[in-house]
Amino acid sequence: MWIGGGIAIGLFTLVVIGLAVIYPKVAAHMIRARADRLAKKVDRTIDIGTIDVSLGRVVLRDLSVRGPLDGDLPLIHVDRVDVEFDAWDSIFGRITLGEAKIDGVIATLRRGSDGRDNVRDALDHYRAGSEEGGGGGHSARPTKITVTHARLLANDDQTGATALVGDGDAVWTPDLVVAHGRNITATTTGAPKANVASVEITRATGKPPIVKLEGGGLELWPRMALSGIAGEIVANPAQPGMYTLNLAGGYGGVPGQLWTAKGDLDPASSAAHVDLEAAKFQLDRLAPILAQSAVVDYQATAIDTKIHIDVDRAGAKFDGGFHLTGLNVGHPYIADKEVHDLDLSGQIVGSFDRETRKLELTKGDFVSRNVPFSITGSAVAPKVVQLDGEAVRKNPDGTERTPPMRGPHGIQQVTARLVIPPIDCQRMLDSFPVEMVPYMHGYKVRGVFDVDIHTAIDWFDLDALELAGHVAINKCKVVDEPADSPKRLKDEFEQYVETDKGEWMSFVVGPTNPDFVTLENISPYLLKSIQSSEDFGFYKHHGFIPTEFRTALISNLKREKFAAGASSITMQMVKNVLLFREKTLARKLQELFLTWHVENTLEKDRIFEIYLNVIEFGPDLYGIGPAARYYFGKSAKELNPVEAAFFSTILPNPKDRSSQYCTNEITKWTKTKIEHILANELHRKQLTQEEYDKATTTPLLFYKTFDSESEEDCMKRVKKAIKNQRPTNPLKDREDDLKRDKKPDSKPHKKHKKHDQ
Repeated sequence: MWIGGGIAIGLFTLVVIGLAVIYPKVAAHMIRARADRLAKKVDRTIDIGTIDVSLGRVVLRDLSVRGPLDGDLPLIHVDRVDVEFDAWDSIFGRITLGEAKIDGVIATLRRGSDGRDNVRDALDHYRAGSEEGGGGGHSARPTKITVTHARLLANDDQTGATALVGDGDAVWTPDLVVAHGRNITATTTGAPKANVASVEITRATGKPPIVKLEGGGLELWPRMALSGIAGEIVANPAQPGMYTLNLAGGYGGVPGQLWTAKGDLDPASSAAHVDLEAAKFQLDRLAPILAQSAVVDYQATAIDTKIHIDVDRAGAKFDGGFHLTGLNVGHPYIADKEVHDLDLSGQIVGSFDRETRKLELTKGDFVSRNVPFSITGSAVAPKVVQLDGEAVRKNPDGTERTPPMRGPHGIQQVTARLVIPPIDCQRMLDSFPVEMVPYMHGYKVRGVFDVDIHTAIDWFDLDALELAGHVAINKCKVVDEPADSPKRLKDEFEQYVETDKGEWMSFVVGPTNPDFVTLENISPYLLKSIQSSEDFGFYKHHGFIPTEFRTALISNLKREKFAAGASSITMQMVKNVLLFREKTLARKLQELFLTWHVENTLEKDRIFEIYLNVIEFGPDLYGIGPAARYYFGKSAKELNPVEAAFFSTILPNPKDRSSQYCTNEITKWTKTKIEHILANELHRKQLTQEEYDKATTTPLLFYKTFDSESEEDCMKRVKKAIKNQRPTNPLKDREDDLKRDKKPDSKPHKKHKKHDQ
């Protein structure tokens, strides 16, 4: 008996040693073998750092799944997998799992520029392996799976989109799945950006999932964001496979529910139908956003919007309308004063094509201040793919675009059409707020006005830009006008100029001023030179040079700033005599209107005569009479072709270029420009061959006397004038005033300037 007991004890000891020593090794080997079979099935490499097996528990550390489409990061990396199992069953070859705990998961989803993605590729290989009989039979499942500290990174090289789940967890049981995602962000190149503070997904067995959102945000474009998005996405019991969408939120981080989005979602077809509604509310609820915007006095401003959106795999379609009342704006680029009551309502219909990345507005009917107008058009952004870590933009047909992008927010092409249907001229004039167009106030006009303008812009071929159409202002006729209208320019008048910022001087434009020069007493060479360089068709057009508008637009787009203005001699005269030179929307509107009126009021010779007697030729040097004496010591009538061409070269920047007189030497640029002007005049038959030949051998000699100021004093005067002049950029003007710790200068209305001296 004692011998039998000893044998039993020995066998038991061997079993314990076997379980403690051999069993873990065998189990670890089986796990690695199973992992290798799975890796082969999905065409991936599965690496496991360590495997610790004890009775009833297995722990895997540093597990990763990597494939050919994963890039630098593996498809999945897991810090630790802890699985419980029935130890007794495992001894007899049966696998009965308990709870599984997975911690520290990083999943990386990636779609390459060729359209292949690592997740779909792995699933396709898995399904193919199963169909070939590689399924392996029934696989044991844990009784519960808990996932903690999970992160997900998604990257799409085709669209430039990226998404990140900062942290997540999930619990699975046979009856219920509950998952949470936190700090979720998604961005795309030149398109909306989204973020969600938290998402909860709940799914009971046999039932569709329920998705709850909290703290969501969607930035449609810079400085326009939907925020505080919250709500549910739940299954629709009446339509299997469909979900009901019920979300609400605000704008720009402002608390409160200001809009709702309700509709249905079909995940199988990637389709959705949504009604987005912003019920009427006062804009003072958006005070934190509007405080730094051009919108002012927004307490009385109200807006409401209703838009229906249909989304599918091809893109999206939208239609709806909005009403904006009591809008007041104030910005240096708009006008010198705040502009009030800019009511606007509209109906829009459009679409977005995902493949071509084309946003199209097929209907845009608007009404503002009792004037109807329509805007239609499209915008296309090129595709963006990643090649060797660098973004490469693609045409809609897939070919590569090599020139740099210049369009705003990554836009490649834009088409637009503006139509104002026939409308009474007076009704159109009255639609402009008086704060915006003070010089147009008091006019009475009759007739019918209409507009039809269209443009097509491709930032990769700006020289092919299209700009055409008409502005039918010539159908209007002035029947009454204010006292300070251009009609006063028929006779002698007093001109006011700002010599330094805030300091004014005046002079008479007419015979009582000895510096005034009539047109017949101005050198014909100067008249020809100015026309050649500034406005060759001056005597043929009616104040506007349509082809120059297109040229100026191309130039401004290439330089990415407002630099060229397509100004005719008439427009320059209007700007110098009747308006201020700041580049604002208000000034440009008034400039166009007053140019039209000047052309219908004054003779061409009178316009040219005024122009040459008021324009600046240097610091405190206004009019060709004083300028001819200052630079060349002669009358305006005695100027030769070279001297006339010199005056044409300094007009765009007279203060700075007058420094050539101080140094008594013209620059290389000026010399080349004079040669170019003379050649143009010969080509246009403004000069005979004999006059041209003589001009090319005539030196340019400035008038200097013994009592002329020194070069140093002359340069000091020029630099002071440049420093103290008012900038044409209204924003820079405002900034300069703020630097001086004072309120912006109030620029007097031209007709009242005399009382401000």
